[in-house]
Amino acid sequence: MNFVLLLFALFLAFVEPAHSYPESQMQDCISSALSNPSTKSISKTSITNYCDCALKAIIDENKDIRESGYKCAQESFN
Repeated sequence: MNFVLLLFALFLAFVEPAHSYPESQMQDCISSALSNPSTKSISKTSITNYCDCALKAIIDENKDIRESGYKCAQESFN
């Protein structure tokens, strides 16, 4: 029984997070941001964090696009 619990705990520890937005939307968001001249000085990591935050809010949580983008920009770029 302890082995089964240990196996279950290990399984949960190594499961990757699932998102309801398609990976193609994440790639589109990142490439769009990287091609924008005003974001040239922003790191790819910050842009990826922004896109993930915005896509989760817009698609997963069904929130307003403009408000979500603004909130995620404040969190990711400051």
